[in-house]
Amino acid sequence: MTDLTKWISADELALITPVDQQWLLGVFERFGGYPELEQVWAVMDEPWRELRCDPEVMDQRIGAYYSHPVWLLNGLFIEQHQQSIENRERFRDWVVKQKPKRVAEFGGGFGGLARMIGDAMPSVEVEVIEPHPHPIAIARAGKTRNVRYQPELSGKYDMIIATDVFEHVPDPLMLAYNTVSYLRDNGLYLFANCFYPVILCHLPQTFHFRFSWKPIMKALGLQYSEKVVYGESYRRSGAGDLGKAQLKEQSSRELFSFTSKLPGRLARPISSFLIGLR
Repeated sequence: MTDLTKWISADELALITPVDQQWLLGVFERFGGYPELEQVWAVMDEPWRELRCDPEVMDQRIGAYYSHPVWLLNGLFIEQHQQSIENRERFRDWVVKQKPKRVAEFGGGFGGLARMIGDAMPSVEVEVIEPHPHPIAIARAGKTRNVRYQPELSGKYDMIIATDVFEHVPDPLMLAYNTVSYLRDNGLYLFANCFYPVILCHLPQTFHFRFSWKPIMKALGLQYSEKVVYGESYRRSGAGDLGKAQLKEQSSRELFSFTSKLPGRLARPISSFLIGLR
């Protein structure tokens, strides 16, 4: 049998339950080590199917899925995957240029980006907002004195970062609306969304946002600023209008059956124009 310490340190292995160790061991033996990126996506789909998760029903099956050790695998994989590391380094470099004093990585999972920011900006308060962090993630964060895990947002932040979060929730608009309220005036919100069917836990009811996120965020008081790696930054420019944003969301959903058949280079401007009229 393969020794897991080939890929995970003995200290961290002690923080993984025996059941999760056995599951990880099975994955590492199947692939001869860490899977490749697309293989990780395929492995992430397996418990979704096994649990018979329904993207339209947010019940205990979804909770069981997000408690599955596949998310531990995902966190560990990202920490050693070169392209993922490079993306986070570029996000970190952009954050450093903005000179925030208080940053939240919302839905931060394993907290890799938060730790990079904390190491690069030791005087900045960095919070990873994650209600159920893995013990390994907590242990790694503990090595950077200005990074800590919190179960929810509190107070005001100069910057909120959400990478690969909103495609997993049934109501991205309400989540954006609620989290924007914790951003100070003129603060920055960095989104990196993937409203595409890459893995089964990307909820289909969110896919229409791929063409309409900008005008809907504008209605919430977030003005598009610039592209950052595979994400986008927005600056809070005033009070949002939830009702107006919901009307734009409705238009986006109604248009999607048409825009989804167009090339992205056409669908995005057409959606933005038509939704902007509402």
